[in-house]
Amino acid sequence: MKYAIVSTAVADHIRLSSGEDIGFRLGGAGIYAWSGVRLWSDSCRLITGVGADFSTLFGGWLRESGADTSGLIVKDARTAISNIQYFEDGERVETPEYGLTHYAKLEAAPEEIAQHARGAKGVYLFKGLSETFWDRLLAYKKELGFRLLWEINADAARPERYAEILRRAEECDVFSINRAEAMALFDTTSEQRAIGNLVRWGLPMVYLRRGASGAMIITPRGVEEIPSAPVERVVDPTGAGNSASAAVLYGFCEGMTPYECGLLGSISASFCIRQYGPPVIDTAVMAQAKRQLEQMKRDHDNAQKR
Repeated sequence: MKYAIVSTAVADHIRLSSGEDIGFRLGGAGIYAWSGVRLWSDSCRLITGVGADFSTLFGGWLRESGADTSGLIVKDARTAISNIQYFEDGERVETPEYGLTHYAKLEAAPEEIAQHARGAKGVYLFKGLSETFWDRLLAYKKELGFRLLWEINADAARPERYAEILRRAEECDVFSINRAEAMALFDTTSEQRAIGNLVRWGLPMVYLRRGASGAMIITPRGVEEIPSAPVERVVDPTGAGNSASAAVLYGFCEGMTPYECGLLGSISASFCIRQYGPPVIDTAVMAQAKRQLEQMKRDHDNAQKR
């Protein structure tokens, strides 16, 4: 196993702005991030707590996508359910069916991460700030030698936590943040000012997600603008950032250029947003993603020659 994904796997109960109830879909940041890596590698594992009912609920999808289920740790009788209400302006509200305590109970502890991530080249983490958690995880990072991408939780991206966020980001290999979070963190309404601050951090790699506008990859060597990947119809943008960030980690660990890493992220996001829930990933879908990567690289190279 080369890649480990650390975040949640839940059942999303989705109600559209029209009032239509479309029922349950597999969801959770960890599921979307796992899908983002799985598009490029068949050697990836999701590490999270689940309910005893998880395989009954979603075993079909797990089998169809060739999921490594060894990192799914049964911690309760019930898998977490997230009730999602969409609104006409595109916003959404999520409410955990069994409460926040039950939701938190299912999160993987550092010791469980270390057990299931042994031998991994890269680990994706979607997390806020918890000093005890971070200290223990970083000790395992040093022991096991994996590279770490941290996608910050939006609730943690606040100006008063600036020093702590920078300290933790400096201990990671890749830091992922979206445009709104970056502007909130730097207490600015200017995207350019937020970008300038991220450049000054001097981290090995920052992945700045900009929604439909694409992304930016920031390294000590400069800033690369990354286009979004074309998609015929956006059905649900949920999980696109998780999927994209995990794909960037894959590219980083495989020694790809910053621009190639960004393209992987854009393509993984495009596969994520075509349906409710994560895509089923098989060899045909992986081949399709690879063809799209080669085409986008050719388009970029041709544009550079003009």
